[in-house]
Amino acid sequence: MTVRTTGGTPQDKERGTMRTTKVLARRLVMLFLPVVAAISLVAPASAESNTSTRWLTVGTDGSVSAADTGSPVTPLALTSYISNENATGIGVSKDNVAGNYQAILPGHRRTDGTPLYWSRALSFYIGVGYCADAYYWAGAWRFGAAFRGPLEVFTDQTIPGETVARWAVRYIRRC
Repeated sequence: MTVRTTGGTPQDKERGTMRTTKVLARRLVMLFLPVVAAISLVAPASAESNTSTRWLTVGTDGSVSAADTGSPVTPLALTSYISNENATGIGVSKDNVAGNYQAILPGHRRTDGTPLYWSRALSFYIGVGYCADAYYWAGAWRFGAAFRGPLEVFTDQTIPGETVARWAVRYIRRC
């Protein structure tokens, strides 16, 4: 905020600055008073120990759910993931939905980690003009197949001898 004064004594200018400061201070108080009031309404009325616990779960789509169970929400067990071992992102899906993919998995990431945190990954998508190789884990990384886009590739959700179906998309290239 800029205050412009014309003429007058130095004392008049100082009073004008002080008046402006007081007005600004009042405006700030009026701005933050509702926030302070809202925060204090959320605080418990007593300092006694509260035995019930509220847990919040944030979904990958930004949805939030709460549980008053008194115990933490158990995450879903990991059943499968897709690892993007390339510098470029790939399309991935956790559900069989219309369209080729639900999200873009950035390069050098897995679907069970940041930013998706999925407990299951069903497919990956290779775009027009690109090819890629798929590998799976069965005690060691094994070549699965090479794919030419545009194509949505549905991954096997059970691999003999493994509790988690691990897939890696490698060597994305123009073809």
